[in-house]
Amino acid sequence: MEGKNFRHFRHLETLSTLMRSVLCTMLFYFVFSALCPVLYADVQSNFYRANTYYSEEKYDKAIKAYEEVLNSGFESGNLYYNLANSYFKKGKLGKAILNYEKAKRLIPRDSDLKSNYEYARSLIKGGVIETKTQGYRIAFARVFSLFTIDGLAFSLAVIFTMILLVISLTMYIPSIRKYRAGTLAILIIIFVLFSIALFEKASVAGKEAVIIAEKTDAKFEPFDTATTHFTLYEGMKIYVVSLKDSWCKIERSDKKTGWVKTSDLEIF
Repeated sequence: MEGKNFRHFRHLETLSTLMRSVLCTMLFYFVFSALCPVLYADVQSNFYRANTYYSEEKYDKAIKAYEEVLNSGFESGNLYYNLANSYFKKGKLGKAILNYEKAKRLIPRDSDLKSNYEYARSLIKGGVIETKTQGYRIAFARVFSLFTIDGLAFSLAVIFTMILLVISLTMYIPSIRKYRAGTLAILIIIFVLFSIALFEKASVAGKEAVIIAEKTDAKFEPFDTATTHFTLYEGMKIYVVSLKDSWCKIERSDKKTGWVKTSDLEIF
């Protein structure tokens, strides 16, 4: 009898815990749903205020207002694009290109962004370092540069669904079975290409950076007294290999590596 009563008590306790969990979850979503329009309206207000500052050529205030929106946890391609334009107007080429790069991750097909980005890059002192990559890899990168990471992931899900659909249909409809091999081959090739593109984008996430200092020397070793290997200029895009104290080992697009001060670059 005692055992039964105890188990019954434990069941009631478990049920009570579950109900509290459900109620807390419902309360959270209710509060979130209630506050979301207020928060979104506040973000819209700040974004509008930043745009007003920009149109009035008050670029310092515009930059501050745009960054307040970002610091509140919201981001968008247009937000980064407008922030980049503000930095460009202030003559801060590195910060401008940095935010154009961030915008490209969210709105890669935007024609205005592409135009402004290419113009900003043309102003980099010393020119853009050309990559030592085979032509087919450059073409591959250009095609898939039009996709965001989310876009690639969604495309993979759609392609995978199509593969399953083809397999299912050809199992139950004999008249189209002769097309199965060719259709599947094409879909699998496309799936592999999209998978490679997604891997390439994901592998460099958090490893790309832009030089924000007017000029910085890349050293052979992470010391101020080390010999300079090459010089980097504001706006140049590089890749982060590793970090050590206040130094960052970077790689240029031509595969040359060196150590620079972390304060001279910003990772995105």
